[in-house]
Amino acid sequence: MALIALVSAKSDGVTTSAGALALAGRRPVLLAELDMAGGTLRHGLLRDVPRGPHRERLDGTVGLHRLPQAHWERAGAEGDFTPQVARHLWPMDDSDWRVALPGLIDPRQAASLASTWPTLLNVLQLTDQQLGWDVLVDGGRIVLEGGRLHPVLTAAPVLREADLVLLVVRMTEASQALAYPMVQALNRELAGQGTGTRALGLLVLGDAYRPDDVSRALEAPVLASLPWDEAAAAYLQSGGRMPRGVSRSRLLRAAREAMGPLREHADRRRLHLQMKAVQAATPEVARIVQQLAQRGTGHG
Repeated sequence: MALIALVSAKSDGVTTSAGALALAGRRPVLLAELDMAGGTLRHGLLRDVPRGPHRERLDGTVGLHRLPQAHWERAGAEGDFTPQVARHLWPMDDSDWRVALPGLIDPRQAASLASTWPTLLNVLQLTDQQLGWDVLVDGGRIVLEGGRLHPVLTAAPVLREADLVLLVVRMTEASQALAYPMVQALNRELAGQGTGTRALGLLVLGDAYRPDDVSRALEAPVLASLPWDEAAAAYLQSGGRMPRGVSRSRLLRAAREAMGPLREHADRRRLHLQMKAVQAATPEVARIVQQLAQRGTGHG
């Protein structure tokens, strides 16, 4: 039960890591692709996953980029936003309790999300806190403006309120060099407008360096470590038919082992902060969460 956002200083395996954590877990999960540079799930992991009795395929009519229009139409007509959000959630496999919100199809759509962030953040927090789902956010590459999170080109409202913000770092000198200034920037952001610097940690990919050495070099704790497994990573990036043995691969086994400690870390942070329980901001949000609860019945 945690709201965990994954980000990187460059294209360092955020989507692969988020997909591994989502598919490896045994709990219901919602993966929100909030990379403002554009999403890749629709052309990768989700591209051959059908939805519903008619076996419909994911296309450009579904995803994060459609929520601002749905939000505007609801406000104008005093209608219900609930079915609009529900139809933009896509199954990650043949279960009803692993779903994803596919990301933008054009980076120019990012500016339109400004009015949608409060409602979307409320949905993510309630899915975590009330339903007990794991909520994972693929935040993509961090973009800064004047040393702060860019207000349009990052999912700043979600990162500031996440239980954990994991900076994904590959075990290479180049990745670590780019990550260091990002650690400093994220620490300033979380201390000034977020839930504190203890929200920030590292997720390291690969095993060329010892995690303790990476932690000292970047001045941030390593909260998770995943091996780089070419076969499993290729499936998570491109989708298609799942290769035999992927569910038992080193990458997914490590992801499964990582989720428990990450949840525990998030729970300790909440206890430390004595965070108040999040309430539904509107009746529509409450109905969204009820719909998700029906999907996850028996898998909590």
